[in-house]
Amino acid sequence: MNYSKQAKKLESFLEEEFKKNVPLVVINQRTLLYKNLKIVQDKDGWSIYYLNGDKVDTFRLKATASLAAKHYYKIDLKRVNEIKSLDLGYWTNFVDSNMFKLRFLKAKDPDLRDLYLCRWELTHQRAIKYKDQIALMFKQSF
Repeated sequence: MNYSKQAKKLESFLEEEFKKNVPLVVINQRTLLYKNLKIVQDKDGWSIYYLNGDKVDTFRLKATASLAAKHYYKIDLKRVNEIKSLDLGYWTNFVDSNMFKLRFLKAKDPDLRDLYLCRWELTHQRAIKYKDQIALMFKQSF
């Protein structure tokens, strides 16, 4: 048996299946295409545009923007709103977690350090929860 030939066949087969199942086309690091929607990174985050140039929406994460593009294409606005709330929840908790971590490290007063540590842990756990939900939704969709 020639294992290298079988491995190459399997690799080409899986690559074809991946291309069929994941319709995201990577143009460059800042641009993706999903059917008739273009996902572009700009100063606000990741924006979704129609190919004719009309802006649809803006998201903070590339994964949530690509998920939203898929559901905008399907006209599933309930799911798009759910994705938008996950994106917003993750981003706010991630930013708050970094802010409380910085304040914890700079604080001198033990009471303030304890308060900032508690808030840091809480927002960090929330950010992880949102990140896991987004990752699960992305795996299920693509």
